[in-house]
Order: sequence, then structure tokens, then C-alpha cells
Amino acid sequence: MNLAIPAGQTTAFCGRSGAGKSTLADILMGLLRPSAGRVLIDNTLLAGENIHHWRRSVGYVPQEPFLFNETVRANLLWAQPEATEQDLRAALRASAAEEFVDHLPSGLDTLVGDRGVRLSGGERQRLTMARALLAQPSILILDVATSSLDTENERLIQEAIHRLHGELTVVVIAHRLSTVRKADAIIVLNRGEIVEHGTWQSLLSRPGSLFAGMVQAGAQ
Repeated sequence: MNLAIPAGQTTAFCGRSGAGKSTLADILMGLLRPSAGRVLIDNTLLAGENIHHWRRSVGYVPQEPFLFNETVRANLLWAQPEATEQDLRAALRASAAEEFVDHLPSGLDTLVGDRGVRLSGGERQRLTMARALLAQPSILILDVATSSLDTENERLIQEAIHRLHGELTVVVIAHRLSTVRKADAIIVLNRGEIVEHGTWQSLLSRPGSLFAGMVQAGAQ
């Protein structure tokens, strides 16, 4: 494949299971090295010492959020120990998490339980996103981050992604295609290859589009 991801925009990767979405995300983060070809960051080869610096500039939100058996504050500060109260508030606001945190018994100092068991799935996911944003990444990767959420929590994360548009580069790996409706570009993968590339509307209107078939199957 030959692919450019524009800075400051939202790019989505879609495809059926096994298409190569998560593998591509691992390559983007520098966790896997391609057996052929190269990855360039602003025309600089992602290799050697550059990999370490690049990883520090990547925020990652996995499908299964992980929280420590600590307070909300401690879980956030794990990503940026020197963050101020204002920094914490800004990250929570950006991830649509500020309101529910303010309603917790002790706010930022509420214990979340082992793996965040005292919070709902959507609350855990939004806190994980806030933690990733607190480190002020230049690129945010959401790896199937809304697949297990209900409609309301999915909407909140969609709105959070939309507010980040233009501020940092966002890469969304999606099974639930409604998540990527507002993406600047949608990349459709099949067996490790790019088979379609476009916007939501352009892909839906393309005759015989794989993406249109996936959307239709998901709506049934």
C-alpha cells in the first residue's frame, strides 16, 4: 500500500476482521516494522532513535480500556505526572468526560476500582481518552474504541473526536462504521491492501463499493 495521512485531519481505517487494520495501527505507532517499504513522519524515516521520540508523541485508546485501582486523578496523572488541575480539566473536557467526573462522589478523587469496575464502559473509555490527550500527543489513535459502547456513549466520543479536528491528527480504526461518518478520509482495507479510499458519501455512492456493502450489512 501507499498511503499519506494528512496532519490535523481525521483518517479512518475500515474493513472486515483480518483486513489488517490493527496491524497497520501497530506499524504507525512504531511497534511493528514493515518487512518492506518505509514509514515517514514529516519526510523523516521512522527508524532508530526516532521511533522512541515518535512513540512519546502518540496517544492510543484501545478497545478495552485499562484503569488502575486508584482515583480518577491518579489514573490521569499516570500519563503526565506534572499536569496541573487546569490540564486535567482540559483533557476531561476534550474527551466529553468532565460532566460525569464532576458528578462522582469525590470528583477527581473518586476511586474507580480494579480496572475501573465502578464506572460504566463508556465512562472508562472516555477517561482512557482523557488520559491519552493529557500527554498532548500529536496523533491520537483510537483502536475500535467504540465497538462495545451504547449509542449515547458512542455519540459522546464522536463529538469529542469532532472537536479535536484541526488540533491534532486522529486515526480511527472502526468496526462500527457510524463512528467514521465525519472522517476526512476513509481507507477501506481487505487482506492487507487498500481497496477503496474516499469520504463517507463518495464511497456510498460508488457502484459495487465494498464499504457501501459493509454499511448496508451493519444497518440490517
